[in-house]
Amino acid sequence: MNLEQIKKLNIPESPGSYQFLNKQGQIIYVGKAVNLRQRVLSYWRAGTKLTPAKQKMITEIEQLKWLTVDSEIEALLLEANLIKKHQPYYNIDKRDDKRFTYIKISLDDEIPGVFATRQLDKSGRYFGPFVSATAVKETLKAIRKIWPFCNQKKLGAKPCFYYQIGRCLGICNSKISRQEYLKLVIKPIILFLEGKKDKIIKNYELRIKLLEKKLAKDNLVAEEIAELGRLKFLLANLKQVLANAQVLSVSEKYANDVVELAKLLNLDKTPQRIEGYDISNTFGQEAVGSMVVFAGGEADKNEYRKFKIKLKTKPNQDRKQGDTQMLSEVLERRFNHDWPTPDLIVIDGGKAQLNAVLKILAQKKLSINALAISKGDGLRSAMAPDKLFFPHQAKPLELSLSSPALHLIKRVRDEAHRFAIGYHRHLRGKEFLKR
Repeated sequence: MNLEQIKKLNIPESPGSYQFLNKQGQIIYVGKAVNLRQRVLSYWRAGTKLTPAKQKMITEIEQLKWLTVDSEIEALLLEANLIKKHQPYYNIDKRDDKRFTYIKISLDDEIPGVFATRQLDKSGRYFGPFVSATAVKETLKAIRKIWPFCNQKKLGAKPCFYYQIGRCLGICNSKISRQEYLKLVIKPIILFLEGKKDKIIKNYELRIKLLEKKLAKDNLVAEEIAELGRLKFLLANLKQVLANAQVLSVSEKYANDVVELAKLLNLDKTPQRIEGYDISNTFGQEAVGSMVVFAGGEADKNEYRKFKIKLKTKPNQDRKQGDTQMLSEVLERRFNHDWPTPDLIVIDGGKAQLNAVLKILAQKKLSINALAISKGDGLRSAMAPDKLFFPHQAKPLELSLSSPALHLIKRVRDEAHRFAIGYHRHLRGKEFLKR
């Protein structure tokens, strides 16, 4: 199929899932979108940078199908369920299963749980795979607003934090029984994750109708009146939460930021793995380094690493020089490990820090793109312009505050800084307790 053929199709501008089929009628790829028409057309538009695999996929497409839904969350779940059912060739990469996130319902725990995981075992129910960890996180937030599940695994003496803010029914403190919790929370969540929202709504509407008939005849007892109110609230809340939840738009923005960054750096492909580094210490004491990883524009916390600096700084050593030497140590130790190679390295600092990175890369004979980001001396305001330093360029680049590429670089820098500060404070606290 070509762009002109795609334009003639009456593809709706609504959330949903699209499926690409080959000449044998097999589904070779399943995708999801906030706007189906815009997303599908983007594959054929000039200027779109596709991976080699996607370029090959485009040549095999002979037919296009789509399914519309009412919300972004349903589009995400529909995509996952279709991928699980059809196992499309261009969706499933058995060699890189760690990048997928799943939603697990842990039915074997004392309190059945609902959470995101990358690890699969024999117990529980799994829904996925999902490529976007951020979308899963936002989906679970939305689900909790509809069916307030508990995040505890065992009963306790006190109710959990979410019970105190109305996001848990109190199973953690035996406010309701396990059987009631399964009926009111877990079973509806399972149905929803299976893509059976309509079945849930019909069930609520039927029960409301029956209770309203009894109410008209004055046959309702107090418990039934309370149940009628609860069901009406559930139904209205379900529709409102789904209508306002933005899960795909968040992950799609992150994916777009990566594309814009590739254009800025004039890269042949979008950087799938970005590593960010920072150093934290107090006058050389309890010095640590951090490595954070972003995949597809999203933080991948399973890949984070922290380093306790071995280098001992001299009493009167310049702080910048000390930090640069510490950064060199962190990079040296990082590349002594057989971890996945990054497509881009982001450093919190200026030319000195960037040069330190380039020196290590040269020693290791690694061809990896790198840049440094700095606000400059004494500039820590959120509105202060960030300066980007590139290899072999004398002057830094200042991007507009609205630049998607800058948004991504700053997210990596800020996350590396947060992770380093957290580890430094932890070590400093342990040292303080020893005194």
